[in-house]
Amino acid sequence: MRTLELYPAIDLYGGKVVRLENGRFDMMKTYGEDPVETALELARSGCRWLHLIDLEGAEKGRPIHLETLKDIKAATGTSIQYGGGLRTEGQVEEALNCGADRVYLGSLIFKGDPKALWGRFGPKVVPSVDVKGGTVAISGWTETTSLSPDEAIGRLMDLGYRTFLVTSIGRDGTASGPELSLYDGLDHEKANLIAAGGIRNLEDIKNLDNAGVSGSVLGTCLYESTLNLKEAMEALQCSLKG
Repeated sequence: MRTLELYPAIDLYGGKVVRLENGRFDMMKTYGEDPVETALELARSGCRWLHLIDLEGAEKGRPIHLETLKDIKAATGTSIQYGGGLRTEGQVEEALNCGADRVYLGSLIFKGDPKALWGRFGPKVVPSVDVKGGTVAISGWTETTSLSPDEAIGRLMDLGYRTFLVTSIGRDGTASGPELSLYDGLDHEKANLIAAGGIRNLEDIKNLDNAGVSGSVLGTCLYESTLNLKEAMEALQCSLKG
């Protein structure tokens, strides 16, 4: 029996732990000066994964925090998925060599050659399906495509991809509740969907679990203390046993 995987997020900019609202860099809030200490604190809660977001990398179009990735991996030993600013296959390989267990990609998937990426990296690559106004957005959410999330996932599944990070941009960083209709509308039983954007509390996580997603990225809710990570993990385990 499956249980929903929790992915506590660490957003990085200028070497600090920050959060954006709706992906807007003019709405940035700093939550910590030491990303490694933040990672250790999250890891102590028992999470199996950390979700690292190189916001500065996404803005500048190249990875900026690979050394931080190395430091967090060395300090925690936790599985890490990393993204932001990875625009070439060489940068993907570099991130994996720096300690990422897998990377999530938007622009490189939708503007590059997803078949070649799958052939080279396989399941270490997770397509980032970032949804804005019903279509997929790329390039740090500054460009929109004509693809619906359902179309994007369907095409990528035909190439072999099975795990997808699906973000509701309008809910990201808002702690206003997840866009459940987005995930309900994705009819791909064989896909593993990791939901991101708007999660506030344990009830939201349970609703996402009921919607059939396999994982949830937790950001603002942790830093604003509307959700306790350890308690959430314990509740999911109890639900699984029940």
